[in-house]
Amino acid sequence: MFIHFYKKIQRVPLVAFRNLNLYLSTITIGIILALVFASCGEKYFYEKTYELADNQWSYSDTLHFDVDILDTLKTYHLILDIEHSVEYPYQNNYIYIHTHLPNGEHLGKQVSIDLAEKSGKWNGDCNSETCELRTFIQPNAYFNQVGKHRFSVEQYMRTDSLPDIRSVSLRIQETGMTR
Repeated sequence: MFIHFYKKIQRVPLVAFRNLNLYLSTITIGIILALVFASCGEKYFYEKTYELADNQWSYSDTLHFDVDILDTLKTYHLILDIEHSVEYPYQNNYIYIHTHLPNGEHLGKQVSIDLAEKSGKWNGDCNSETCELRTFIQPNAYFNQVGKHRFSVEQYMRTDSLPDIRSVSLRIQETGMTR
């Protein structure tokens, strides 16, 4: 003799599963977006900014950037950012970059950075008051020596106190490649 126990099975409406799937999908998409945004943004191996007093860059304001290099196989982008007022009176900005290597050797190079086009339109990201121009002064660079490298940047214009320059930044970004 078999005894059967009959238990009433309660049916769960299909709508409940749809809401659960929608809820889990929303949570999953939220987690994925959070991870993507957390990993976004540029990351720099080195970054330093000089805010210039009274928005003036004089000859005596040599900006020094000291960078410790530990790996001579990696390649880097050397990036110079200049923030200036829209009242800046020139189209370009001449700078002189000195590189002091760990072995005592010194290299130098004059660079012209075009802040505006010939038509007068500013280059870079601008709002109604300021512009910020990013210049790759040496893409895919590598260092032959381990140790402290000093980059010194000085304004090289014909005017001693260069007006309307707010800040100068040096950023060094790893390319993820080796030479």
